[in-house]
Amino acid sequence: MTRFVIYTDDTKNIQELEQLLRKAVLARREWPLVQTYVGEENFPAYLQFVRQNPYLIMVAAATGLEGRRKAMRIWEINWEARMLWFSDKSNETAADSIGITAFGLLPATMEDVESALDACNVCSNASDAADVRALV
Repeated sequence: MTRFVIYTDDTKNIQELEQLLRKAVLARREWPLVQTYVGEENFPAYLQFVRQNPYLIMVAAATGLEGRRKAMRIWEINWEARMLWFSDKSNETAADSIGITAFGLLPATMEDVESALDACNVCSNASDAADVRALV
């Protein structure tokens, strides 16, 4: 099972991104568990949920300067977890300085999502999954 906790400030970003994540994880023969927080009013609840939980993948779909601030805040709350940040071109260089696991542009493409999952070490096929489970 691969657990994603997604924050977005805009509902138009989330529907397609969530579908792409589910489809990509299912293709890797893993089961996606997705929890979504939408809007500024839910940002504190998102932070509380991801705090000190290194076993999940944090996902932020947030653009502009405010999106950068939120991505930085998410990373500060739980720097041990893997984090995916989908944003606009203006934040592409900022993503490297934050130290997140993977960055992709919005609107996200399947190629971006696949690359992000690779960066997070989500198994790419059934034999990889079996190898990982054998190590645990």
